[in-house]
Amino acid sequence: MSFKTEAFVLQAKDWRKADRLYELFTPQEGVIHAVLRSAAKPTSKLAGHMLPFSKVRIMIGRGRMDHLAGAAVIKDYANIRTDLKLMSLAAAIVELLLKDKSSENKHLEYLQVEKIFELLNDQNINFEQKLVLVRVFLWKYLSIAGWQPELDNCLFCHKDMNIEQAGQYLPGRGIICLEHKESSYLPINAELLVFLRSINELDFEEFIKINISDKTKKEWRKISQAYYQAVFDQPSQALKILPYA
Repeated sequence: MSFKTEAFVLQAKDWRKADRLYELFTPQEGVIHAVLRSAAKPTSKLAGHMLPFSKVRIMIGRGRMDHLAGAAVIKDYANIRTDLKLMSLAAAIVELLLKDKSSENKHLEYLQVEKIFELLNDQNINFEQKLVLVRVFLWKYLSIAGWQPELDNCLFCHKDMNIEQAGQYLPGRGIICLEHKESSYLPINAELLVFLRSINELDFEEFIKINISDKTKKEWRKISQAYYQAVFDQPSQALKILPYA
């Protein structure tokens, strides 16, 4: 049995002798693994189409171990691969995709991945803006995957949190009013609360134009790491080493 699909090449690993194991993100199943036989040999015709962060059309042969039976490049996001900083941002995205074991909404997630790679590859967007966009991607993606935090009402008393109020954030779950303040919760100011509420409402491009204060950026950095860790039970290694905007 075999099938054709689009996919993003996330990464490749040496596999046995001259083979490679590719991790691919598809719109039907999310991450799949497929072996390309003799990929390390100079005579391999398919290996040249399977570069990291490329969007490809592939044929997968199903079996005990899926294998690549055909590949053609749809779009090569070469600008990402030629810039170490952009590769670090792309690595944060790949790490998130490989950790996610959810099975629903893969088509919507695939569209988000396609959009963020387009933006990372765009030379008209500066690096600081791309840093923000990657963190926006993390929130959008996790929300689609089923981990949308509560950002409108206090988790404990369900009181409406208006935009003038500061509060706290319970990682992975949502906001807490100050009446239920705990030292283990993270602070969240009104500016950040408004910003986070806008993430699933606005397109990626609109965040290129939005400016938030340095204090809010620092809070967002901490909350983003805590969000990731609450979902996957461990911190993001890729996000940890990045300089944040």
